[in-house]
Amino acid sequence: MLFKFSSLWLTATLCLATASDSVHSKAYRNPVLPGFHPDPSCTRVPEWDNTFFCATSSFNAVPGVPVFASKDLQNFRQIGNVITRESQLPGIANTNGSTSGIWAPSVRYHNGTFWVVTTLVYDHLPQNDPARWDNVIFKSTNPFDSSSWSDAVHFTFEGYDTSPFWDNDGKTYIVGSHAWQVRPMIQGFEIDADSAEIVGNIHDMWPGTGGIAPEAPHIFAKDNRYYLMIAEGGTGLNHMVTYARSQSMWGPYDPDPANPVLTNANTTQYFQTVGHADIFNDTAGNWWGVALSTRSGPEYIYYPMGRETVLTRAEWKEGQFPTFTPVRGQETGPLPAQNKQIGGTGNWAGQDDFLTFPPNSSLPIHFVHNRFPDPSAYTISPHGHLNTLRLSPSVLNLTSTDRRTAVTPQTFVGRRQEHVEFVFTVQLSFASQQDQAEAGVTVFLNQGQHFDLGVVTLTPQSAVQAGYIGKPANKSARYIRLRTITTNSTNQGASDPLSKPNTVLLEPGLHGSNSLQLQIEAVNRTTYAFRHETSRGWTTVGWGDSSQVSGGFVGTIIGLFATGNGANVSDPAYFSDFSYKGNHAVF
Repeated sequence: MLFKFSSLWLTATLCLATASDSVHSKAYRNPVLPGFHPDPSCTRVPEWDNTFFCATSSFNAVPGVPVFASKDLQNFRQIGNVITRESQLPGIANTNGSTSGIWAPSVRYHNGTFWVVTTLVYDHLPQNDPARWDNVIFKSTNPFDSSSWSDAVHFTFEGYDTSPFWDNDGKTYIVGSHAWQVRPMIQGFEIDADSAEIVGNIHDMWPGTGGIAPEAPHIFAKDNRYYLMIAEGGTGLNHMVTYARSQSMWGPYDPDPANPVLTNANTTQYFQTVGHADIFNDTAGNWWGVALSTRSGPEYIYYPMGRETVLTRAEWKEGQFPTFTPVRGQETGPLPAQNKQIGGTGNWAGQDDFLTFPPNSSLPIHFVHNRFPDPSAYTISPHGHLNTLRLSPSVLNLTSTDRRTAVTPQTFVGRRQEHVEFVFTVQLSFASQQDQAEAGVTVFLNQGQHFDLGVVTLTPQSAVQAGYIGKPANKSARYIRLRTITTNSTNQGASDPLSKPNTVLLEPGLHGSNSLQLQIEAVNRTTYAFRHETSRGWTTVGWGDSSQVSGGFVGTIIGLFATGNGANVSDPAYFSDFSYKGNHAVF
């Protein structure tokens, strides 16, 4: 089921908001952080004017660990990223597969310093290999300045989803999930706040209620008890949030009789896989929870944006376990007054883009690469090409080998898909005459799942190999090529009947010989259309089934690429007028 705003719904919502202001209840909609924003962690910081700060997982996306700020829990602005320098955590350059990388950051504030505790996971290594888990701490005194985040301080823990906690004794503690396929257990320990050395023993705390993968722990001290919040069931349709509490930090922990306290498992709801949550309060004493969720319905087939961040109301009465309102697309709650007084120039969550790449500008902070890029491959407004983004083609294309064995990075940059329906257009100028030189646009989930629409130069032989069914040119020529790389790909393309590759001889002479517009449209939640500009208007090259770019831990990136498809190409590609417009009436 898709949610669409109608005039009747808008009228009803406005009336509801107006009528309910007196009781401080307002309507809002999920997800509050749309697109690839899983494993959310949020905290309110009184010392920063009671601003809410949130961080989410980034896996292999760089810059990594996006940080958002909000004053009203309705408008979230990206204010920076934790990982912006390869020197902070060089290991991201050596991960293998899309499920590796940065898992589950926890953001907290203590004694004037922001902490982000997270795990760099090498998912290709066995669960019982200690080298699989690289747990790290980043610190900053100003999250609005991405350069202020420290290099990683490492600590040894055979697990993931680590989260910090400070007790009244002033000591620093960490809770985390032991590698569950080895032994499912939430564990905790004291660490030295400066060196991150573990102090004393690692303690078994709680194995959960019996669901697989007890993970995502956070610990809270309230009403003279310790409350342990975790996720169970795996990050799929059985995902859930459970609680236990104890009079001692190390247990024993007694589970909440009402577990699971938050889940959409075994329902027909559009929002599924709800879990991996955090809880915090506002200045009025109202409690709120954030969690990950997919807009997949129970069919769990079409969800290219992956796991997103949702907000739900909670109650935490004295001496009791907290309760949560089930996650829905449209919710109401006692939200703080609307306030967009958040510094910085980053995008608001869900904001459209129109970028002209003026001189002396930088790539927006919400733009990402697949692992650390080669900075020299990206130049804004180079001499003779003002208001363009110049991309130098990489030897590797978007499928390529994993970064662990790759010699050089891929040339690729883009933004998260945040809307079920959107239109993305960009102007491309690319003049290379070298065989297999290619530049274009992509819907990129990972190296094994992506749709690419590119301008490519092909010899007659290469054109036949690429699937061109017309009469090849008698010499090298420029083509429009749609490649549909999915887990179901064959030599003929994806196995589904929609996602077929296609190669079309490019019409000469449009905007000069080397320039044209490319377009990707998410027509609905199941279908992408790929188009290029001709003298007759837009021509559709082919289609993509969004199920073929759904699944795993990440979400789709809408972006730009340039490649030699295995060869060195010296001719750059120039992109301009980058436009992404979401349909905000459909969620």
